[in-house]
Amino acid sequence: YSSLADTSRYHGHSMSDPGITYRTRDEVASVRAARDPVALVKSWLIDKELATEAEVKGIEKRVRKVVDEAVAKAKAATPPPPGELTRDIYVGKYEHPRMVNVGPGPQGGPA
Repeated sequence: YSSLADTSRYHGHSMSDPGITYRTRDEVASVRAARDPVALVKSWLIDKELATEAEVKGIEKRVRKVVDEAVAKAKAATPPPPGELTRDIYVGKYEHPRMVNVGPGPQGGPA
């Protein structure tokens, strides 16, 4: 399954960017309230009676567990080689962007 959400980033770009340097707190709050895709889907599921609040909370709990496990695995993993820093980076303004430093993907398959 896939999903496309029209949303806005309401957090800063980094820990040193609180996200309110160039937007007011009210603007951030209104965008978050109106365009947070996670909150919108939760509301939609409950409003359309496709899931109960308890079921949504259960989904969130399972997803949180998966994410926490993935983060722990990533933190424990050996860092990738330096060449991976530039792998699959899109550059230029072309109708079909080109990628630089593209090589074979995992197990020798396509990148």
